[in-house]
Amino acid sequence: MFKNLYQSSHFMKSIEGRAAKVHSFMRGLSMSHCYPFSPFADPSSPAFDDLDASFSGANPFSKIFEMYPTSMKKLYVVDGGLTFNSPFPLVLRPQREVDLILSFDFSARPSDTALPFKEILLAQQWANLNKVPFPKIDQNIVNVEGRKECYVFEDPEDPKCPVVLHFVLANIRFRDEIKPGVPRTTDEEKEFADFDIFDDPQRPYSTFNFKYPKKSFERLSKLTEYNTLLYTDLIKGKIKQCIQRRQKHYSDIKRPIGLSDIKKLPINREHSVNLEHYVESFDDGLYDEMNK
Repeated sequence: MFKNLYQSSHFMKSIEGRAAKVHSFMRGLSMSHCYPFSPFADPSSPAFDDLDASFSGANPFSKIFEMYPTSMKKLYVVDGGLTFNSPFPLVLRPQREVDLILSFDFSARPSDTALPFKEILLAQQWANLNKVPFPKIDQNIVNVEGRKECYVFEDPEDPKCPVVLHFVLANIRFRDEIKPGVPRTTDEEKEFADFDIFDDPQRPYSTFNFKYPKKSFERLSKLTEYNTLLYTDLIKGKIKQCIQRRQKHYSDIKRPIGLSDIKKLPINREHSVNLEHYVESFDDGLYDEMNK
């Protein structure tokens, strides 16, 4: 009964049905814009017309820059996955200086052969909105490299752009190998790995399935372990590449913002001068490193 209610289109389309409601701790406060997510962003909100043309229909990030009205008594608390199901905003703030992102996207897809890039395309769109570096996500990579357990997205021309290793839920080479390089030999081993994830008519891995038999759980657990181990050398190689890139572009990567970016921030003169001194200190640190 609960499952049918949860899947009801009317129930799911209502914010009352999807969101927890709590008292607004911001009620009565005076709000003002302070710092953008990225110091490289313009003070004004970006124009949605400039976003990737591949996204059509309703904008999933509509009103993202609007302040929540502090006159309302209640707040609706929702899962961030309703917008997109990967927590990229947590690592994309430029001050974190992230070099390598391992993206494990286990979101549901219409079929096992469906393109597994819906969530990372939304991450790219979000990054464009907030003016933070993010590699171009080209879905044609499947036509070039075929179906894989992991795809690499990077921008060799931008030293501040993180490398993304995008792991997807796919049962490909796991069907034939127990571990990378170790083939399956017995009928039992082959039967264990012979399963579909999204094409199975029984839908054992549906988003709305909250209970897993032991075998289904073991299959999924071993599959994700295998897919990760399969790309151990790739992960190590990209870590090495990121270290070399940081050494080569130290001065460009180390400084989180430039002096010209400070002018974009809505701060008073005193704070602006203090921030300028802070940014200039990175040049002093670079000079010290070069003379060691």
